[in-house]
Amino acid sequence: MYDKAMLIYNGHAGSNDTATLLSEAVAGLSKHITEFTLMKTNEKGDTERLCRERGEQFDLVIIMGGDGTVHEAVNGLIHLEQSPSIFILPTGTCNDFARALNIPLKVKQACEVFQEAMVQSLDIGLVNDRAFSNFFGVGLITRASEGTNDDLKSSIGKFSYFLSAIQSLQTAESFSYSLQLDGKTVEDEAVMILAMNGSFLGTTNLYHEQTKLDDGKLELYIIREAGLALLKNLFNKARSPEWPGEMEGIEFIQADSLQLETSPIEDIDIDGEIYLETPARLSLKQKALPFLVCKEEK
Repeated sequence: MYDKAMLIYNGHAGSNDTATLLSEAVAGLSKHITEFTLMKTNEKGDTERLCRERGEQFDLVIIMGGDGTVHEAVNGLIHLEQSPSIFILPTGTCNDFARALNIPLKVKQACEVFQEAMVQSLDIGLVNDRAFSNFFGVGLITRASEGTNDDLKSSIGKFSYFLSAIQSLQTAESFSYSLQLDGKTVEDEAVMILAMNGSFLGTTNLYHEQTKLDDGKLELYIIREAGLALLKNLFNKARSPEWPGEMEGIEFIQADSLQLETSPIEDIDIDGEIYLETPARLSLKQKALPFLVCKEEK
């Protein structure tokens, strides 16, 4: 039972049934909460501001939205001396971080497992002066995100990301990079560099057997070339719960921190939001925020 909870929802979300989802959320969660506050956001940045300014007034913050809303919440809560517990009600397109927490992707079902969810302090990634819950990426991932058509995203959801990714594969250009980690400097070329804190990207499960959400390690993927080889590798990974033994053109590294420079300067995608550029300093704040994590279905 929680004494005080704040539910933040996007008043301008693409879904036409926000009222229905909100009704399901209140009906499903209110029996576990003594004082329930609903907060509607009107513009970008509101979620971050509300979490930063009011987060410590509650012992639970419920984020009803997608990965971008979770991203804002994390950036608001990460600086609090005492963060409330966080529960995600996924209503976005991909809901990648919610997937990593085993949260059902329907609001009603997510509310049904709320009581059994366990609070777990999870790592949060840091890039320059910003935080990310799920991933950091440069190169192909950024161009795929920038190429996603908003109208398609509203109508066909995650499939629009797939279409954009296929188009980006056809025109992918490599960039030079200098990577500093473990006291070494590595210089080479790549079409994409990913640093994962979560385990899903565009709904594709990138789970690696060494992946944990609270181990103080980022999973770094350096993709050296695009084309059919990359598409084949990702297709095989999407069909398998385990990471294939051989992934041609993809290097996997674990690191607790790193510095990345690129030539030319590359836009940075964090949790699907693009507003930073290289160079980038990456690290993890270990066990930084308490999330409610659901039991994995057998």
